[in-house]
Amino acid sequence: MDGEVSVSDLFREAEEELRKETAENLAKRAAPFVIGAIVLGLAGSAGWQFWQSEQAKAVDKAGVAYDAAMSKLQAGDLNGGAASLAELAKTAPAGFAAQALLQRAAVLQEQSKSAEARVAYEDAAKKIKDVDLADLARLRAAYIAADSETKDQMNARLKPIIDRKGAFAPLARELAAAIAWSSGDAAAARSSYALLQMDPLAPQGVRARAGQAMAVIDSAASASKIPMVIPEQAGQGQGGMTPEQMAQMQAAQAQAQAAQGQAQGEGTAENPRIVRLPPGVKLPPGTKLPPNVRVIETPLPAGQQAGGAVSPEVLAQIERERQASMARQKAITEAQQRQIKEIEKNRTAPAAEPAAPAPAEQPKSGDGL
Repeated sequence: MDGEVSVSDLFREAEEELRKETAENLAKRAAPFVIGAIVLGLAGSAGWQFWQSEQAKAVDKAGVAYDAAMSKLQAGDLNGGAASLAELAKTAPAGFAAQALLQRAAVLQEQSKSAEARVAYEDAAKKIKDVDLADLARLRAAYIAADSETKDQMNARLKPIIDRKGAFAPLARELAAAIAWSSGDAAAARSSYALLQMDPLAPQGVRARAGQAMAVIDSAASASKIPMVIPEQAGQGQGGMTPEQMAQMQAAQAQAQAAQGQAQGEGTAENPRIVRLPPGVKLPPGTKLPPNVRVIETPLPAGQQAGGAVSPEVLAQIERERQASMARQKAITEAQQRQIKEIEKNRTAPAAEPAAPAPAEQPKSGDGL
């Protein structure tokens, strides 16, 4: 299998992408909303100035301590840096505490202390209040646990992240698909990868790896080179799927590729991008494709029967997933915009100036005289 992508290759690539999602960047993204909630509660109260001063002091102190801990790590003092981060996590404001918890767990993982790192990530997930950062901690723990836990145990770990549909749900779904694939359930893995590839909210790297995984499952199964043991059942084809199911998945993949090409601006109406369907696969009549894409159907070799076409149920499921994802993203974006406007309004509103005293009334001519 020289030059061929395997499930372990995709797994390592996904884990590397997860490592790049640093806690610092996420904490900076979440900080305005964490602080904003407190600002809204205290704005206009008598204790606002005092709270603002104390909060600034705490943040400055935590920032200095965090920089000192990171300097130790950069100098090679991993144990000293980890100890400083552990202490900072106990005393720092929420944003720096979350960073410290996640960074300490990452240091343990870098030291090949996998069991301790997993426990540290699990502990961080319980203590961190920001839901996205907590999901990040759970996902990092799951990647470590993947080497030793069963498929059911891994699914139990990933289910809360997937169900919440937050920022890290696509990566959790990708890991679940990889676990299914490595455990021998190629049909479930391929179905999960197909939905991931069509998810407009999934990162580009996730969608690309999903497409690679689907191609490997298809080509390797047909050549009996799947890097795992998958029982072949009577009347079924690649990876335990019937020819009809395989044809449905392949056609759905072609539609996803066409839609993705439109989103990325590939091709034009005058010079469309070509998408060639697998042999014997046909899109249903009336299927709407982007104007910059042209689909070419490939005829079957003589004497071979067609495997089927995309069923209305599959198309309906694809559309439901797309509409639901877009609706969730729109709601999140609108809520964040409202919160940002409210925070900025309270931060920039000038303090009310005391009313000027009324001028003394001048006596009228002749009064008291």
